[in-house]
Amino acid sequence: MVRQQKIESIRNKLVRKMEELWSNAGHTLSKMKNDDGRFADPFDQAAIESNKYVELACRDRERELMLDIKETILRIDRGLYGICDHCGRVIHEKRLLIEPMSKLCMECQKEKERNHKRKNRQWAMKDISYNHV
Repeated sequence: MVRQQKIESIRNKLVRKMEELWSNAGHTLSKMKNDDGRFADPFDQAAIESNKYVELACRDRERELMLDIKETILRIDRGLYGICDHCGRVIHEKRLLIEPMSKLCMECQKEKERNHKRKNRQWAMKDISYNHV
């Protein structure tokens, strides 16, 4: 199990990351509100719209990351941090230090990935037709 001092350090890093993400989101909103919508030509407009799309896609990924961070902070506060969601075993300290938002131990994570690969292969095989004569 991870020592309390390291858990507090991880929690503090997660809080700082959350603050950084909130700041980025606020900057994006401010930038988009200040845009007056007038463009010199259609090509400029297309470029600006494309940039907005990329920016919003990035912010959406950051929103998902913020949810994961918030969930991890709650797990720390409730004393559930470092316990596998699937089997209830302790998640090794090295794993948590490398990937602080881990919810699964290595064994359960590997099983999850094997199942995911298996499902992907099954889906891929459904689309293959052998009647191409």
